[in-house]
Amino acid sequence: IDATGTGDITESGELWAYSMDTHCACTPAIANGLAFITDCRGVVHCVDADTGAPYWTHELSDEIWASTLVADGKVYAVSRGRDFCVFAAAKEKQVLAEIKLPQRTASTPVAANGVLYVATMDRLYAIQESGGQ
Repeated sequence: IDATGTGDITESGELWAYSMDTHCACTPAIANGLAFITDCRGVVHCVDADTGAPYWTHELSDEIWASTLVADGKVYAVSRGRDFCVFAAAKEKQVLAEIKLPQRTASTPVAANGVLYVATMDRLYAIQESGGQ
């Protein structure tokens, strides 16, 4: 949507659209000219933030209710099926890690002060890089 428009821009304000098979319950994360968004079917989408052109998708095992997080050049996504996936924030799909969490989650990961926080239904995990790993 072109946010510089005034009045009713319902028709004239659309810059681009990207069609998904189902609805989503999250907000996109934008980095490096790319938009990363999840849908409720369990798919992570990467599209061009300026044109909406698709680059890649990746299916997780269950619904996704959480938004993606982009931090440190990586995209973090979680599903209600206990998936925790890390991708490179890039046009080409690069899966850096796929982890099965012990519990379900519907919460967006959060990064603060060099620590990544991932909340499940009954635990909060703090993940910090150690020794270059």
